[in-house]
Parts: sequence; C-alpha cells; structure tokens
Amino acid sequence: MKQNNTIIGVLVEETATISFNEVCQKYQIPRELLLEMVEYGIFSSKTSKTEQLKLNQKDLRKIESAFRLHHDLGVNLPGVALVLELLEKIDQLTDELSVLRKHI
Repeated sequence: MKQNNTIIGVLVEETATISFNEVCQKYQIPRELLLEMVEYGIFSSKTSKTEQLKLNQKDLRKIESAFRLHHDLGVNLPGVALVLELLEKIDQLTDELSVLRKHI
C-alpha cells in the first residue's frame, strides 16, 4: 500500500535589513547606480528618501545579481530589470509545476 506523506511548513521571511549607504559600502556599488536600480524597480523601495531606505535579504540578492548582469555582462539597467523579472517568473512557475506534479 502506498503511503502518502504530507509535509506542512511555514515560510519565514528574513527580517534583517541594511541601509542604502551600507549597501554601497559593502558591495562597492556607486551610489548613482544603486539609485538608478531603484528607479527601474529592480528592488522595491518603500520610501522616497534614500537615507531611510532599508533593504532586506531578498533585495540584496537582487542587487548582487543586477550588479553582476550590469557590470560583468554589460546589460543595461532596463534589461537587468527585465531579466530579473523573468527569472522570478520562471522560479514561480517552476514552484507551481512542482506542486502540480506532486498531485498527479
């Protein structure tokens, strides 16, 4: 007899944040470039004042990817925003497909 195991979990969002200036220093990203990333929506900004901007771990991962795409591969910022959006969509669809396959 086949046993059906169901695992239930809770996703906990990481709540540690880092300031705009700390990101510039830690990743050695020019302030102007980070401001442009905000303008293109590469990561979410809940405030219009950069001095008060706090970034979480998800934002930091996006910034790292965005910087590599822009700096290492020469992708312009609108292209970076599109690439990151498409990668997020692929991850979402992959997760949905995985769930659907488990129910077949």
